[in-house]
Amino acid sequence: MNQRMYFLDNLRALVIFLVVVMHVSLCYMKYAPSWWFVIDPAQSMFFTYVVMLIDVPIMAIMFFLAGYFALPSLQKHGMHRFWAGKLRRIVIPWVIGVLFLSPPAMYMILLSRGKAPGYMEFWAGQFWTSMFSQSVFWFLGILTLFYLILSGFYRISPRLQSPPRMSRMPSPLLPILFITATAGIFLGMNQFFPVDTWISRYYLIVFQPLRLGVYLLYFWLGILAWKRNWFTRQGYTPKLFPWLVVCLVSAVVYLTFKGMMAPRGNEFPIQLGNALAFNVFAYSTLMTGVALFRRAINNSGGFWKSFSASSYGIYLFHSLAVYYGAYYLLNFKASPFIKAPILLICSVLSCWVLTVALKKVKVIARIL
Repeated sequence: MNQRMYFLDNLRALVIFLVVVMHVSLCYMKYAPSWWFVIDPAQSMFFTYVVMLIDVPIMAIMFFLAGYFALPSLQKHGMHRFWAGKLRRIVIPWVIGVLFLSPPAMYMILLSRGKAPGYMEFWAGQFWTSMFSQSVFWFLGILTLFYLILSGFYRISPRLQSPPRMSRMPSPLLPILFITATAGIFLGMNQFFPVDTWISRYYLIVFQPLRLGVYLLYFWLGILAWKRNWFTRQGYTPKLFPWLVVCLVSAVVYLTFKGMMAPRGNEFPIQLGNALAFNVFAYSTLMTGVALFRRAINNSGGFWKSFSASSYGIYLFHSLAVYYGAYYLLNFKASPFIKAPILLICSVLSCWVLTVALKKVKVIARIL
């Protein structure tokens, strides 16, 4: 357990890259949300499918990994040092991001449509009323909430305070029960909210009601996985081939039900099928990713060392690079299959370089 699990670091880095891919693809997809920051007239259904597939598992994996590393950190450092680290790494970037990086992202919605007032007028008015958003920083807010919940239970639970004792293989029923629980939460909330609803009126917390409880369960699953020594040499590691098959089949099924949601989203059988497919796809992608990276990308050399170390900075900074890059490409007459790769490569590389440069400053390096 003292050995670094490089494959989990690398998996997290890939997921962050896929976040950037999704945000780039949203600019060039057909049927993009009307509020999306920049909607380019050059569009393709290919990017619509990319968005639908990436959107399902990425945050489930992120919250799982956060849970997996949270409890050992809490046990190792104690409550005070644990929260000192989270204040530096999570809370400060969250506050700075919401106050200074989210407003220019939201401003792009108006700017790209030729309806923008002066920026300071927007920041002082519309941003805090009708257009408030935490942009990509909502994840840090929810993560802070989950850490608070964990800390509360940690104080009263001897079981959480005890280190893992022996490896335990998961019951074959665990995936079934877990998917049933997450699908039940998803389906239950779908009776009150449309699938892709965001709630931002509470300011401190921005979330999707259908997914908040699902993400909490993935965070808990990560804690359970660490307690039972999953992914260690002696512990459980998912098998690649069966989970890959489930992942591919559930992806097709999910796309089928997702396509039915727009015209028939109020029909319970469609909602049920969508909830089950969504959550089977999310869980099987997590297991497939762990199995694949455990087998093939479990190293800390070369490309993966640098990319993994810079991935958090890429996540924090990429939104402005993507949205403003897409805005400047609006007048570039070209296929979306040319514009999207240009935007993706430029966004990732610029944020990567920026992160490396900022980490040379000691104070910033402790955050990034």
